[in-house]
Amino acid sequence: MKSKNLVSLSVAAVFAVLSVTGLLIYLGQGNHTIDHTHAWFGVLFFGAAVFHIINNWSSIKGYSTDRKNGGIRRELIIPSSIVLLFVVGIALDWPVFKDLANAGKQAFGPKRPPRPERLSSAAIDSLTRLTLVSRTGTDAQTIHFDTTSALSETIIMAQGTASRPKPDTTTFRFTEVLTLDKNEWKVAAEQIGK
Repeated sequence: MKSKNLVSLSVAAVFAVLSVTGLLIYLGQGNHTIDHTHAWFGVLFFGAAVFHIINNWSSIKGYSTDRKNGGIRRELIIPSSIVLLFVVGIALDWPVFKDLANAGKQAFGPKRPPRPERLSSAAIDSLTRLTLVSRTGTDAQTIHFDTTSALSETIIMAQGTASRPKPDTTTFRFTEVLTLDKNEWKVAAEQIGK
């Protein structure tokens, strides 16, 4: 058995599986099995490519350098430039590369519902104000927020001070964490202190 034949056929077989799984992932048809197959065959392809380069080093060197003057041949410069262009374009997220990367999933992948928009500070203030008034009997006019933030689309947090209604008008600090559960905001954590 010839090692060059074995390595070349191994590279071809692994490349075939890698191409099919890569195309399926690009078209948005990936699943756990396809993703893992693609990842493992990527590792196998790397190993097979290393052996292929080692077994064919003299040919690769001959393709890359000019024997007469010892310089680099165009056959090496052109593919190297293309690879460099793609690496830089993908790394810098140039529009053409970003659009091309998502085109397959957009055309053939499963349709996903739009992501909900983040709440504004005013919306967070209103939700927290309503919660504090209903849970603690706080005077809504005395609520002052130090910080409010959306930690995610379904979790918000607010901190500040408020006062109880008359006759006991003591001021207290609060921290409220609300979560969105079945389209209703509920208190996930609350801390009230002096």
